[in-house]
Amino acid sequence: MNEISCKICMDLIPLVQDGIASEDSREAVEQHISKCESCAAYYSGEMPPVADTDKLMVEVKRKVQFFFIMLLMFGIFFGLGLTASSELFYNSLIMPVVGVFGYVIFRWKALYAVPLLLLVTNLISFVLNVFQGIEEIGLYSRVMWTGIYSIFVVVGIMIAGLIHYAFRKE
Repeated sequence: MNEISCKICMDLIPLVQDGIASEDSREAVEQHISKCESCAAYYSGEMPPVADTDKLMVEVKRKVQFFFIMLLMFGIFFGLGLTASSELFYNSLIMPVVGVFGYVIFRWKALYAVPLLLLVTNLISFVLNVFQGIEEIGLYSRVMWTGIYSIFVVVGIMIAGLIHYAFRKE
């Protein structure tokens, strides 16, 4: 019989205790708890399973950061989509929010990362539109609007940074 790890044993113990584990699983658990004191203590009910809180926190932070990155990219694409429309000036509200999301993700590096991301996204959008034959506005206009949007983004970053500074723990 192959030796099982503590993690596998911890997963199998509830099944063995409920009587729904296979005979091989039951034997593997019994073999493991005869050699491992911590798993034997968990099997007897003396010790609850220990969760790896560091791994859980890293996983939660990674998922939250991914969520904010998606919000950031959605805001950029949505704002750039409004550039050639009559709703252009909604960007004066959207881009500061994009800056806040950028601050949450990058902290003060957002001062250059988000405008650069905005520029790259806008240039890629321009190239794709040229290949499709849809040229709503020219390259110089896109760069100009990127500069204006970057100002709004920096305002959002500064607001988020100042709020973060004001509510920091000392």
